[in-house]
Amino acid sequence: MESTTTLAPGFLIASPHMKDGFFERTVVLLAEHMPGQGAFGIVINRPTPVGFAEVLSQMDITFDDADLRHTSAPVLSGGPVDREFGWVIHSLDWHTENTHRLGDLIGITASRRVLEDIAVNAGPQHFIFCLGYAGWGPDQLMGEVHSGAWLSIPLETDLVFHTDAESRWQTAISRLGFDPFELSPSVGDA
Repeated sequence: MESTTTLAPGFLIASPHMKDGFFERTVVLLAEHMPGQGAFGIVINRPTPVGFAEVLSQMDITFDDADLRHTSAPVLSGGPVDREFGWVIHSLDWHTENTHRLGDLIGITASRRVLEDIAVNAGPQHFIFCLGYAGWGPDQLMGEVHSGAWLSIPLETDLVFHTDAESRWQTAISRLGFDPFELSPSVGDA
């Protein structure tokens, strides 16, 4: 029987027992999950050495270099797929017809326009910028969840916009309501 459970929109938290090189201690903003069709998400806690100002400069987008939102914002590694493709995860005070809305809380936009608007302070009040994404094939994600690789919590804005990238995994873990370090690292029959 096919599962109809969907985890999106929400967050996937890498289990403390996950030892995958890329996904170890990650938090994924899960944007799409259709049972039987796959899933799409963006890692929100892997800073790169590249700054947001550098991305704007490389794209020839003029910005106010005195604005700390431009000069201090990190670029995050959003996942191992399409690492050159950029995604802006943002508050919904700014959106276009191309914004993928995650309920009434968060938008995801992949366009030059959002970057240009951010550069002139006409964009969303809160945003993070990520390169790449994570994708799962049909039923792959649910298999990983059932094996104990991922834990999930509901979508909320505080984790994305008001928690430092380096602290997001520990903060997400603390919101589970139990100690995942006490979980068995393997799942099986009792």
